[in-house]
Amino acid sequence: MPQRRKTSTVTRARVLHAAEQCFADHGYNGVSLRQITRRAGVNLAAVNYHFSSKRELWLEVMRQRTELLSAGRLQMLAEVKAATPAGQPVPVEKLCEAFLLPIARVLCTGRGSNVVLAKIIARAFTDPRPLRDEHRRRNLDHVLGRFREELGASLPGLPADELDWKIYFLVSAMMGAVAREGRQAGLKKPLDTSDLEALMQRLVKFVSGGLQAGLPAPA
Repeated sequence: MPQRRKTSTVTRARVLHAAEQCFADHGYNGVSLRQITRRAGVNLAAVNYHFSSKRELWLEVMRQRTELLSAGRLQMLAEVKAATPAGQPVPVEKLCEAFLLPIARVLCTGRGSNVVLAKIIARAFTDPRPLRDEHRRRNLDHVLGRFREELGASLPGLPADELDWKIYFLVSAMMGAVAREGRQAGLKKPLDTSDLEALMQRLVKFVSGGLQAGLPAPA
């Protein structure tokens, strides 16, 4: 029995590894379960046994790949809150650091030290909307809710819908930066985005300024 459980665990891990590589390279719609099973060296029954469907397999890949990032964000948020004088809101720039800097740490150290997570994050806006909504509900809403609450306290008087816009731009800027394309129209030359820590530090300054900017004047 222990040997059977060990074999099952190894098979599950092989399927997950193959699936995350395939999803990162081709996106959800660009991959079939047969492609994943061929890459993993298992049969289709193994995928159905462990995950029941391609949808659930994708969601499990996303859960595993965002779990470490979410933990890092919550830990850093707790640290910046502890360093803030009692009764005062956390500075917006510190909130941005807690939200953005863990990305560099996850991607560049430990078990996150590869390009797969970066690819998966960059593709998150192009995979099917219902899947993204379910992933957000299961794995991200509790973390984003904490940051939304803290940003609301640090930006008193900001209407709720305007706070939503600011968070939308924060996340969108993060997604674009993580893709690390370095090439856009209007640039004299491609940017060197190889230093992710430095990239995220730049982004912290940029988005914290935008979050604290006033509302646009009425037309």
